[in-house]
Amino acid sequence: MKRFAPLLVIILVVGLLAALNHRAFSEPVPIDRIKSLQKGMTQDEVQSILGPPSKIHESGQWTYQRAWVLGFVNIHWKSDGTFNGDFNYERF
Repeated sequence: MKRFAPLLVIILVVGLLAALNHRAFSEPVPIDRIKSLQKGMTQDEVQSILGPPSKIHESGQWTYQRAWVLGFVNIHWKSDGTFNGDFNYERF
């Protein structure tokens, strides 16, 4: 069994790195959810589709970001609090 220990460690490390790589480069928010947003939606309607934002900025912009994912989505609002139809979708 001792001679297989180094091989087992290598397999575990490679598997862990592969899993982290897959997670890191996945979508911050599924693109089909983003595409279902419509201009003029209320914040409650957007939240029912995307869930609660990760961060709400002082400007009112919402950011969605998942742990261990290299990317984010910013949602922009009009002054009346409705979705203005614009968002930034960044993946790294």
